[in-house]
Amino acid sequence: MTPGARLPPASPRATPAPVVPSPAIERFEREVRDLPRERRDARVDDFWRAHPAAPLIETPSADGDGGAADPLVTFLWRDAGADEVLLFVNRLTDPHRPDDSLMRRVPGTDVWHLTYRMAPDWRASYAFLPRPSGERRTWVAGDRVGFRRALGDARVDPRGRESVRDAAGRERSVVSLPRAPAQPWLARRDGVARGVTTRLDGPDGRRVWVHEPAAPEGRLPIVVALDGDVWTGAHDLATTVDNLVDDAVVRPPLLVMLDSGGRERRRDLDAAGLADWLADRLLPWVRDRWSSGESAAEVVVVGQSLGGLAALEAALRRPDAIGGVLSQSASLWRADLAELAGLAAATAPARLRCYVEVGTQEWLLREPNERLARALAAAGADVRYVEYNGGHDYACWRGGVADGLRHLLPAGERPEGRGSDRAAASARD
Repeated sequence: MTPGARLPPASPRATPAPVVPSPAIERFEREVRDLPRERRDARVDDFWRAHPAAPLIETPSADGDGGAADPLVTFLWRDAGADEVLLFVNRLTDPHRPDDSLMRRVPGTDVWHLTYRMAPDWRASYAFLPRPSGERRTWVAGDRVGFRRALGDARVDPRGRESVRDAAGRERSVVSLPRAPAQPWLARRDGVARGVTTRLDGPDGRRVWVHEPAAPEGRLPIVVALDGDVWTGAHDLATTVDNLVDDAVVRPPLLVMLDSGGRERRRDLDAAGLADWLADRLLPWVRDRWSSGESAAEVVVVGQSLGGLAALEAALRRPDAIGGVLSQSASLWRADLAELAGLAAATAPARLRCYVEVGTQEWLLREPNERLARALAAAGADVRYVEYNGGHDYACWRGGVADGLRHLLPAGERPEGRGSDRAAASARD
């Protein structure tokens, strides 16, 4: 991949996020409209107690065709001292149109609200960014770098049902609607035999964390997770793997989590070739120290965002060393897509197994990821392409990574024996 700018194209959402009125909020506004202040304040407190978990989910009885209507999701915030409150919802909030995500205030109260109509399988992280009275905005429409910087001060929902941390370790609240994909392997469980994670200096002094299963048997498949500093810090990939192994749904792997190394190191690896470094430096180093698979079919590389792009490129450039790739929301912008599709056509990766997932809310990445999955399948790879209703979001990836490992390393089955027809067909459908 040619080194260069790593900011995505400056394209706003094609259609604004579906902001709608909330019947519950409309009733509340009518109730407090003409109340004297003391009674109004008491009614606000009653409303808040009546909805202890957030966000508020309303399910209309039917849509215009008589079928079940999509839920209404109302985000709520209390702040008497704010002039504005920006609601950040992953991939619903558009940095090009931040005013679309400004919350509305119930007149005469300290309650702020904003409602979206979303399909019942949606999941997303979110946070609030209040602008105190008299202070200037910390965000500017169209300034994506400044927008991300401003979100460093965003606040979680104190009544949120669950939370997640982003790549920088900042906490975000999470909304998961009833039909969002289950994530049963995230949390530590009592009684599960835990593997051992060791932090080491790997080849060329690169920091790695190696997680060995609790009861290794024979040669272990190797799972290389890029951005290992995230998977050992803000997130706990080792626990997910332990739970998968305990449930006997994956072959016990040797999990090798590679430190991202920071911006300078990423540029070094771009120039030197990450694919070659993994194949010629990291994998021999691993095999010298642990009883692990010798063939490319026993190696899976996992990555998200830019890491997903790097994982795909590594597998296509070094099919002699890497036989599986788990890509989540790969940052496939136009030149990257063309280059990877060309690599796939040139290498005809018949033995490559791919799990490619992307969020339907990712307006820049959904279509190129789908196109690449089709190109990989057409070139002969075994491809499972998955779309989830969400965005560029660890709230989704932390569960999707388990689904990908289940597909690529199913218990009791070795990858050499897998056929590609069914999975390839799923990418073409």
